[in-house]
Amino acid sequence: MALVDIELARKHLRIFHEDEDAEIGVYLAAAESIVLEYIDRPVLPTGQPLPDPDADGFTIIVTPPIVAAVLLVLSDLYERREAPEKDAGEAVLQPTVRRLLAPWRVWRPSLEDETCTYVL
Repeated sequence: MALVDIELARKHLRIFHEDEDAEIGVYLAAAESIVLEYIDRPVLPTGQPLPDPDADGFTIIVTPPIVAAVLLVLSDLYERREAPEKDAGEAVLQPTVRRLLAPWRVWRPSLEDETCTYVL
């Protein structure tokens, strides 16, 4: 399921040829996967009908902030192709991406303690 088409991805990356479409497609699929894993809910492409609301309260239609988040993650993956340095720390989403996705993210209690601390 593609949330962002290859033409928009190419335009965002400022690539005006189709020579790198296979590589961009891999990064785009990874970016969409990262975004969907972060918000932890099903997202349908624009124009696709939502399932019966009684059966599923979590499925949403893709929104402009979700598209923007996918494009930001895509550009990060595309531009940073080398392995990170050893002391670079754990990879995290950019603050802008987290802010774009916060309204749609399913927040779950942390399993580390019983005080219902929420995981960012």
